[in-house]
Amino acid sequence: MSPRVPLPALLRQASPTLLLASLSCWVLLAAGSEELPSAALCSPSPNLVTAGAAFSTIYGVGATATVAALLWILMVAAMTAPQLAQPIAQLRLRSLAERRNRSTGLFVAAYLMVWIAVGPILLTAPNAVTVLAGATGLPAFAIAVVIAVLWQAAPLRQSVLNRCHRVPNLSAFGTAADRDCIRFGLTHGLLCAAICAPAMLLPLTAPAFHLALMFALSVALQLERLAPPRPPQWTWRVVPGQAVVPVLFRSIRWSMR
Repeated sequence: MSPRVPLPALLRQASPTLLLASLSCWVLLAAGSEELPSAALCSPSPNLVTAGAAFSTIYGVGATATVAALLWILMVAAMTAPQLAQPIAQLRLRSLAERRNRSTGLFVAAYLMVWIAVGPILLTAPNAVTVLAGATGLPAFAIAVVIAVLWQAAPLRQSVLNRCHRVPNLSAFGTAADRDCIRFGLTHGLLCAAICAPAMLLPLTAPAFHLALMFALSVALQLERLAPPRPPQWTWRVVPGQAVVPVLFRSIRWSMR
């Protein structure tokens, strides 16, 4: 009988269900982008004024705000579903057996509500980058790279990232348990948005490659979540998951021996 070897860290900590959900969303988004070539998935219009208009312009004026909002949720689910494996596992571990599905549903709903609120703001942010690009003569994508790199290197971002590894105290019964699950989802959503938003300017300012960049970014952010918390300080590790990739490759090579 062959010796048992440990799986790579990525496979040990990942949720097959959430990975499958994410992959399904990516397939749907890829199919949708081919069917609607005239409107880029994440290409905002300079005329965005309201949240409804922001969502509508994701897929052009032909899409209703409701449909466009659902497509935005699909993108959020594709990018962030694998990152929810650890908080959901902790939530279910701390919930009574008969409340686990309810607790998970409340957490996920609250988490998505944060991204629905952040969506119009995030989709209009490239307009400010474009204005800055026009004033400085630099490409909008280059300015987005600078913003993302500075935020990636900042101690404040590491502080926010460290908080993602914490699980709050959760009540076990009644409305208090529901309230704590919703609060946990809202808090985790806000933390994720703060961590990811500057980096998401990259695909938003490169509409020709937005889907590929979004996918690469989601993988990098998932790898970053595998790293343990570290003291907040300025760092040269400006690529999400940069410190984890060498460890992961060594783990894969060891497992294949």
